[in-house]
Amino acid sequence: MRSRWKKVTALFMAAVLVLMPQVSSVYAANGSEQNRKVQTQAAGQAGEEKEPPTDVSASSYFLGGFSINYYYGTEGYEWISKISGVSINNHAWEKTGSSFNIGNNNYYYANDGYLHIGEGFETNPATCVITADGYKPLTLSLDKTNHSATVVANGSESGDGEEQTYEVSVDETVNGSIALSATSGVKAGSKVTVTATPDSHYTVDEISVRGTVSGTKVEVNNTSANIYTFTMPKEDVTVTGTFKEYTPENVTIDGIKLETDIFGNTWYMKFTNAGYAAAVTDVIVNDVSWEAKAYSVSGGGAYRKNAEENRLEFAKMDFSSNPTIPALKSGDVITIKADGYTDLTFKLVIDNDGKATLVEDDGKGDPYELHVKIDGSFEAAVVGQKDYDGVSSASVGGSSSNKNSAVKVYGALVEKDTEPADSDWEELDNMSKINLDGSKCSVSIVPDTENGTPKDSDSGMEGVYMTISSDLTLNGTPKDAGQYLISITIADDQGRTATSNALPFRIYTGKETLADQISVKNLKQYESGLYAWDIMEPWVIENFGSNVEGQEESVRVPKDLEAWFGSHESGTYGYLGYDIPWKQVVANHIPQTLYIPDGCNLTLTNMEVLSSVRIVIEKGGKLTLSDSVVQGIIEVKEGGTFSMNYDAYSGTFTTGASVCGQIRMEDGAILENAAIYSHTNYLANGNTADRSNAEAVVLANGNVTVKGQVFVEGDSAGSEGIGQTALRVQNGTLTLEEGATLVTYGGDGTVNLYSEGGHALELENATITGKGKLVAIGGYVLWGDSGTAVTGNGNISTEEVFLQGATAYTSNKAVPGKAVNGEIKITSYKQHIADGTLLVTGVDDSLANLYWKTGIHPVPPLDQFTTFPVDDGSKDNGSTGDNGNSGNNGTSKDNESSESNGTSGSDQSKITSVEVKGIEKKSGISTSISAETIKNITDNAGTTDVTIKQEVKKEDGSTAYTVEVKATDIKAGNDLKLMKKDAKTGKLILVDKKNYTVLKDGSINLTMKNGGDYVLLNSTDAKAAANEIKKTVKATKSSTNVKQKKTTEFPWSNKLNMENVEKITYTTSKKSVLAVNKNGKITAKKKGTAKVKAVVTLKDGTVKTVTMKVKVK
Repeated sequence: MRSRWKKVTALFMAAVLVLMPQVSSVYAANGSEQNRKVQTQAAGQAGEEKEPPTDVSASSYFLGGFSINYYYGTEGYEWISKISGVSINNHAWEKTGSSFNIGNNNYYYANDGYLHIGEGFETNPATCVITADGYKPLTLSLDKTNHSATVVANGSESGDGEEQTYEVSVDETVNGSIALSATSGVKAGSKVTVTATPDSHYTVDEISVRGTVSGTKVEVNNTSANIYTFTMPKEDVTVTGTFKEYTPENVTIDGIKLETDIFGNTWYMKFTNAGYAAAVTDVIVNDVSWEAKAYSVSGGGAYRKNAEENRLEFAKMDFSSNPTIPALKSGDVITIKADGYTDLTFKLVIDNDGKATLVEDDGKGDPYELHVKIDGSFEAAVVGQKDYDGVSSASVGGSSSNKNSAVKVYGALVEKDTEPADSDWEELDNMSKINLDGSKCSVSIVPDTENGTPKDSDSGMEGVYMTISSDLTLNGTPKDAGQYLISITIADDQGRTATSNALPFRIYTGKETLADQISVKNLKQYESGLYAWDIMEPWVIENFGSNVEGQEESVRVPKDLEAWFGSHESGTYGYLGYDIPWKQVVANHIPQTLYIPDGCNLTLTNMEVLSSVRIVIEKGGKLTLSDSVVQGIIEVKEGGTFSMNYDAYSGTFTTGASVCGQIRMEDGAILENAAIYSHTNYLANGNTADRSNAEAVVLANGNVTVKGQVFVEGDSAGSEGIGQTALRVQNGTLTLEEGATLVTYGGDGTVNLYSEGGHALELENATITGKGKLVAIGGYVLWGDSGTAVTGNGNISTEEVFLQGATAYTSNKAVPGKAVNGEIKITSYKQHIADGTLLVTGVDDSLANLYWKTGIHPVPPLDQFTTFPVDDGSKDNGSTGDNGNSGNNGTSKDNESSESNGTSGSDQSKITSVEVKGIEKKSGISTSISAETIKNITDNAGTTDVTIKQEVKKEDGSTAYTVEVKATDIKAGNDLKLMKKDAKTGKLILVDKKNYTVLKDGSINLTMKNGGDYVLLNSTDAKAAANEIKKTVKATKSSTNVKQKKTTEFPWSNKLNMENVEKITYTTSKKSVLAVNKNGKITAKKKGTAKVKAVVTLKDGTVKTVTMKVKVK
């Protein structure tokens, strides 16, 4: 048990030692004085003292020094407890209360059967005298080469006479030298250490000791390399040493295996030559000897010789923030010296994949060179600008997240004297193969003195680069106006360094004028000869100045200016002008004017033009708004053209631009390919939120032409309580060119509960004509009156017209919107003219598929606007303003037997209609097709080959819904499926996955909450119809490309009727590359390829999965 306790104690003490700092050695005061006191005390007690123990056995103490132990109950245990002094070579050792102080010092520790003696003496062996209360002194010879102790004399052997001593001499040697631990005054029985030092390329042949008088050979022990000991006999002796020449063993780098520990913190150089590590005497790195350590190393300048594993250990990385000598790095030249071996010199090389190898030293150092470059641009700043890269609350309005730096850091590691190829460069982020030392990377911002910036200018900014990202951003508040140069210096974990190219960064005063800044010298010229302002600098310009003769605060843009960018980041704007009260805008007191001249075709991107600015598009000029906001007025003069949210290069519509003021089309103006929507009531006018506006988004005054596709939607109702009108045409003719489409939506009334829907189209002494298609849909609502499609007075004579009043709900006794209100004469060849309906609150809006989700969908659902030819007699609907509710002017409704076009989903041709009164319940309106009804119909028809169409009436006599079923399918126990028939196309639509079972009496019951035309089908017909619907669940493409940070929609086929869909679940295979929301909007996050999976559940329970691959560029 005691033995186990000692082992546990030793382990515990070892663990504590690792955690504790090394205890510094403390040396005793005048030793000879204390030794005399010890000897005097021993002499005074000689008459009554016991004999000390003589069975002394010493060993090495794991903290250093000698250890003598006795078990409890022994005489030795008692003796240790009485020890009062220890002296070595006439120097007193100091007693310590902690065994942790024992080591290479002048302390001793005596307690609980343990005597630990420090080995802080130079002459070896040494004479140690131990005194103990009640005991005679004990004299030992201590040999620290093997930590042995030999009893020289105890109390009974010490007499009045002195003990005889002897001499040790050395014969003359060649090819080496001999050193002795003692040469005179050596007592018999003492240990004498012989150290042999061979000359270069020699080794010890033999060490012998003989009595000088007797010639007797004394036993010699070889304790370690070139160290020998013998026990002094009772006579003088002579030591003889001979040395022999040897050929050192050759070792090569092929005999070294380079590895790391499991944590990657330490290099292991393992040797195939057995015993090589133990023979190592020196390690030289770059001509500097490194220190050998007995423990693991954590930095450069040292190594550990692990003889047991036959390896040398080096730190792979520095744990010191400022090391004197760095850890091993690529290009370091290492020389290893070892006894019995030739010197081994080699070089450590770490390549651009991080792979380490040992190679012959070619004298050229590290073969690899680090390169760095920065690419992109720093957008110009303004003195005092806050949060250049961060979240700001700008003076130009609103709180926004800014990232004005668009700069990436790239690195390349290639062989020296080699220029990096394009494929060598990589972004220096946490995924980079180049491991950077972030603490040694720095960003430099200096004045560009060559371009006139004073050398003592202070930008007020600091560069920010963190190795987890390749972004280089700026932090601080711009201070001194001028141009600065920004570069970065990097260092990798191998000590390689590189400095990048410099990119310019401009700080403006904020007082610059547009007239000065928009000059050609600040523009970028394309190969076509046209120009781009890329990017507007400074990013906010309030003052215009003037380049228009005779006008103040007026600027005419250069004719050849093709593109004007506020930034290259969607949602990050350049700001032009300042905000003025909305009443001042309405009163036409607008202080600044921006002219788009003849011959100029300008696209404005990522700009916010504030209400102090009036934009005037002159004859022959064209303006396209792209991802921009106009807070004020746009005037389009005769021969001028306006476009919006349209990419003419690709021929596609986009999203992001909005108008919060008004577009005023004057006589002779052109509206071409424009998706126009307004945020007038819910986007602040700069810092001013004083605007509530129901006036038309677009005002056409005089004769105006529409080309291509134009869509206009008013904003949601503001404090005025009515949605914004989309388009107003007055005192002139709006002409749709051949093939043109004009779609207008009244603003909705859904922000406030009782707001009214806006008008889609207002006419005042106006005509809309041409060989195109006009669509007008009233604004939808929550509980207020819904919007009208067209109101006022005038004529509509386009090729096609689709006019739809909006739906209203019963909860507030609201009024549905009219298709036409006022004195409107309609003579279009193809028409759809329908008033809105009144629905029970909570019922889904049956017109929802007609609405345009602006900002999400680039265009309205154009495939939903179906029109039908009308008879010559009904083309002119008069000017009553009441166009009926049929949704198809001039088409009669026959409730008697008539021929069918197969739209019921059956192959029956004979349809017999009956009317019944439904039973109104909370769950809907119930009806029953009775066996009696079926019998009467089939008897009268003389055949069962007949379809019954039952029209279910409400209590007020209006139609709730209709339901059709084949007479042959009404058999007791038959399970039928219910589907809905599209009133326009006749196509079937899934309703649910229920079975409707024919009862024993031959009747069938159903309850419907929503109106419409329904069909009950047998399982065969229902399955066939469902299969056809399932085929429509597909995407228009299986793969697509999206630019980074841009969005797209999952491209469902236009044949898929979403009324058939119960739900769609979207997921992405790589969330780091793509994000997809519940509506199928896909956002590209970073470069890569991922798949978007759409799991579609149809209303009959059928599930189908559609996958599309998306590549982010």
